[in-house]
Amino acid sequence: MDLFAEYMKEREGCETLVTEDGFLTAKVIQEDDNNIFFINDFFVAESVRKKRSSAIKLFNQAKNTAKKLGCIKMRGLISIDTLNATESLKANLYYGYKVIAAHENIIYVEIEL
Repeated sequence: MDLFAEYMKEREGCETLVTEDGFLTAKVIQEDDNNIFFINDFFVAESVRKKRSSAIKLFNQAKNTAKKLGCIKMRGLISIDTLNATESLKANLYYGYKVIAAHENIIYVEIEL
């Protein structure tokens, strides 16, 4: 994972958060003078996905990191063209995200911190 994290930092300016069962990539973006923690990728191993505890651990790590970076919201997107798009949207809604916009094949979600 170290090379992937280095690659994402260099290419996209993303931080990579890692747990034993998953990872996410995210970066802070500015909007109206506010910091928003934009999650690019969120992955939990299929073998533990249904338990939700691994995803909750990663979600909480993201929330704590976002708060430390002075973010007031977390935001992400779901592409309806990807495998498991419905499950991804359901998971985001389960964790409290709200749909804020949709454009063509992309659904944007956001949660206040």
